[in-house]
Amino acid sequence: MFQNPKSIFKTLVALGFAAVILFPVSAGANRGLEVSGLTVQKTERLFKYYNYEGVRGYLMLPSYHYPPLFFKTFPSDFAKLTDEARRQALFIKILTPQAMRLNLEISKERDRVEELSRAFAENDDLTKEQTEEVEALAKKYDIFTRLQGYRRYNRLLKELKIRVDEIPVSFLIALAAIETNWGTSRLVTDANSLYKTRVWHTNQGLKPVGETNPDEDYRYKIYPGIYESMRDFALKLNSDIAFYNMREFRARLRYQGTVPLGTTFAYTLVWNSPLKNYAGMLEYTIAFYELNVIDKSILNSKMIDKSEPENLTGHLKEIRY
Repeated sequence: MFQNPKSIFKTLVALGFAAVILFPVSAGANRGLEVSGLTVQKTERLFKYYNYEGVRGYLMLPSYHYPPLFFKTFPSDFAKLTDEARRQALFIKILTPQAMRLNLEISKERDRVEELSRAFAENDDLTKEQTEEVEALAKKYDIFTRLQGYRRYNRLLKELKIRVDEIPVSFLIALAAIETNWGTSRLVTDANSLYKTRVWHTNQGLKPVGETNPDEDYRYKIYPGIYESMRDFALKLNSDIAFYNMREFRARLRYQGTVPLGTTFAYTLVWNSPLKNYAGMLEYTIAFYELNVIDKSILNSKMIDKSEPENLTGHLKEIRY
C-alpha cells in the first residue's frame, strides 16, 4: 500500500519538485514573543489580535507567513477543551512557530559546519579553536571515529553535514499529535513532553502509569517548556543510529535542491513503537491536515509589530531567536 523512501524520492523528482528552493528562511528580523500562562480563551484572543487564523484555522495562505509566537507551555485548560477541531487547530498553531524556530537554530549551526568544512578544504587542517569546535559538535551529535589527524576531521565534518540539518515542521507536529493525543496527554500537562522521551534508571522524571514493564526501569523526561522537548527530540533524530535512513534520505533531497516534506519523511522512520503501521498513521496525519503547506512557510517578525494586546500584560516577553 505504501511506497518505500526510494520510490517516493523518484516520484518527487519526476514531478519536478527538485526545482523547488531549499529550506525556507525567516522573513524580517528574528524577533519574537515568548508566551506563558494563558488560557484557551486568551490564546485565541492573542491569535486573533495578530491575525493568526488562516485557512482551516491554521494554514496561513496565501502568504505562507507565520507570527513568531512561542508558547512556553500549552494553555492551562487545553486538555479540557472538548471541541476536537478547535483543539487540533490550536495545537498546530502553537507548535508551528516552535518548529520553525528550531529549524532556524539548526540552520545556523549547519552554516557553521559549512564554514568549518570550507576552512578544512582550503587548508587541509584546522586551527586549535576550530578543532575544539568540531570535536564539541561531534560529541553533541554522537559521532565516533578512531581515526586521527586529517582523516579524522575529514570524516567528522562529512558526517556533521549529514546530521546537522533541518526537520520538516509537519513531521514534528504530526509526531507530537500522535504521541500526545493532540496535546491532551498527562505527559504534556505534567512534563511538557511532546515525544515520550524516556530517562532510564533514575527517580527523576514523570512516572509511567499503567504501562510499566517489570523488566524496564524508566521515567518520562520532564522539560521546562515544550520548545525544549522539541529541541531534544530533534537532536535524537539527528544523532541516534535508529534514524540513519531518515538522515540519508534528507541528504539526497538537499543534494537535489528539494524542500523536505513530512509525508516523504514518514516512511524513513525506524520507529520502536507498539502501534501497527506507525509510518502510515504519520503520513495520514500530515496529509489529512495539509501540514506539508507549513513546510514551505516562514516566520515573519513584522506580523507582531503591534502594541501589546490589552489584558495580556505579563504574559508576553520579547525575545530574539
